Amino acid sequence: MTNSGQTDRGTVAYIPARLGSERVPRKNLRPLGGVPLVAHVARTARQSSLLDRVYVNTESPEIAQASIPTGVETYLRSPALAASHVTTDEILYDFALNIACETIVVINPTAPFLKPETIDGVMRAYFSGPPDATLFTTTRLRRHLIIDGQPGNFAIEGKSPRTQDLQPFDYINFIVFVISRAKVIAEYERKGRCLYASSLAFFPMQGLECHDIDDEDDFLLAELLLRSSRGGPIGK
Repeated sequence: MTNSGQTDRGTVAYIPARLGSERVPRKNLRPLGGVPLVAHVARTARQSSLLDRVYVNTESPEIAQASIPTGVETYLRSPALAASHVTTDEILYDFALNIACETIVVINPTAPFLKPETIDGVMRAYFSGPPDATLFTTTRLRRHLIIDGQPGNFAIEGKSPRTQDLQPFDYINFIVFVISRAKVIAEYERKGRCLYASSLAFFPMQGLECHDIDDEDDFLLAELLLRSSRGGPIGK
């Protein structure tokens, strides 16, 4: 476990995992396929070929202990930074102040089907993209989009377009994002925020990797998906 005084260089990832969860109690410690939820992404991150170090960023010694078998390190943040009202900007700034590196990658623990090659793809896109941009993963959908009560990607005149003919749209899923540590510190100290303080770039994702566990139904579906992917019977 560590908090400060590190001399890490290069690219460092952290997995934000607090003990409290309003919709799924103790979500990050809840077993999924016999393994705590946080451990799925921790193991995946450890398989990335482009991350120099990986931390679980938590206020909870219990989560830290559960993460040990995955081989990640632990950054113990203040319990004050685990309250539900605390923003990503605040957690990001705290980590940037205490862990020296050039690039910070945030990987959320609620996407257990994320693959290491996707993390590497995100990293390559970041380093080959605009130097000042923060890169976010997105979920790409082809659906009949409504914005403020109006059609967003189809016209109501004529026949309804087929789903495959619709213009796709993306939303930021926060499964992975990449940002410059220097930018985090400079922008937060200047503006009190850092996440959207620069230009933005995007990395579209599709399929099972986009499954993000927010509530109980998401968790139950993840259990079924995991069982199915392992060749087990669904519903037993």
